[in-house]
Amino acid sequence: MTAGTLLVCSLAGYGLARIPYKHSNKVFYAVLATLMVPTAVTFVPSFVLVSSLGWVDTYRGLIIPGLFSGFTCFLFRQYFLGFPKELEEAARVDGLGYWGAYWRIVVPNSLNFFAAIATITFISGWNAFLWPLVIGQDPDSWTVQIALSSFMTNQTVNFHLIFMATAVSILPLVLVFLFLQRWLVQGIAQTGIKG
Repeated sequence: MTAGTLLVCSLAGYGLARIPYKHSNKVFYAVLATLMVPTAVTFVPSFVLVSSLGWVDTYRGLIIPGLFSGFTCFLFRQYFLGFPKELEEAARVDGLGYWGAYWRIVVPNSLNFFAAIATITFISGWNAFLWPLVIGQDPDSWTVQIALSSFMTNQTVNFHLIFMATAVSILPLVLVFLFLQRWLVQGIAQTGIKG
């Protein structure tokens, strides 16, 4: 899911930032408008759509509805607006189009920012609860958070199992953070976010 979100949102952000067309501002405002719509409003229509496609209890139902994020697209657009145009113009002189400039010039020079967004997206996907709970009705397709909640029932709470499972479940998050820590700090610094 993280790789798909990075691809979809970075392409959308690059298109909004660099490809000139008549309605680019309207599309950007529509993307921003999605940030103002609460998830609870879109939950039932999303479930009806996924159910009609037959994606309940499938990885497609878990992954595809979450591939686009208005916030991530906004972050990519803002980052690409500050990306040096000279590098892309040199790529176009060498015969590359928008796709070639994006794939061969922009992405390799933006790995720090991609790592920062990948970390945020991975943590968000790892901690998702409500959508995977509704879509993944089969225990084989449960996410970590749903599996953790299965240790609590109305009658009993297995604290020893919850604590052990929680300790094991945070290991991937810690490993991702440790692996991407250097790029994460540089990527946040490049976005202009000051702490």
